[in-house]
Amino acid sequence: MKHRYFFIPLFVLILAFINESCTTTMYTSNTLNTPLLTKKKEVQVSLTQSDVQAAVAVGDHIGIMANGFFKSYNGDNNYEHRGGLLEAGVGYYDPFKEHVVFEAYAGAGIGRVYKQEMFTAANNSEYLASFTGNASRIFIQPNIGFTSGIFDIAFANRLSFVKYYRFSSTNYGNDDLKKDYLEDVTDPVYVFAEPAITARLGFKFIKLQAQYGLTLNMGRSIRHSPDFSSLGVVINIK
Repeated sequence: MKHRYFFIPLFVLILAFINESCTTTMYTSNTLNTPLLTKKKEVQVSLTQSDVQAAVAVGDHIGIMANGFFKSYNGDNNYEHRGGLLEAGVGYYDPFKEHVVFEAYAGAGIGRVYKQEMFTAANNSEYLASFTGNASRIFIQPNIGFTSGIFDIAFANRLSFVKYYRFSSTNYGNDDLKKDYLEDVTDPVYVFAEPAITARLGFKFIKLQAQYGLTLNMGRSIRHSPDFSSLGVVINIK
């Protein structure tokens, strides 16, 4: 019975891929790292189309994680948009019941977003414009889930605090910057709540993972993806 529930988030994930658009964004959520560690020296590595993630239980209740994320889109007429993130975190895990684990992690990282596109001037001449933004992020992430040799399911909610500390542009007019909420992008701290459901199905040491979540802007407006999804493989060494 329980294996059927794996296909609920997987079905939602497929719909998300179908509806994904090429909209330019300043913030896209990476996959939430939800290792559900259970004992010291346990190691988990996960790979998706955009993420490389790892988690290690360094103590009986202490875990560390590292996340790498990269996503890019290249379109027609010299359009390019890409971004990446590197971060690390430390947290507490507690297998307080058989197969049930609670975790809470906190961490920080740095990221970068780049965009270039072709504009048409009033005289119909074309010119290339671009911008680069560098940001830092602090996050807090509690997880709770069920884990077994065949099936895992986890519910998590990450609270992310994003601060752009450097922004530069070339050939971007004030109207274009204002349209994309970029005229004072380095001033505020952007806050996002990112609830997600993760399901894994497979064997003791390797499982297929599907995740779907929402990106909820809790404050100042910035262009961001409304949701996120990933499909990948998880390797676990216990």
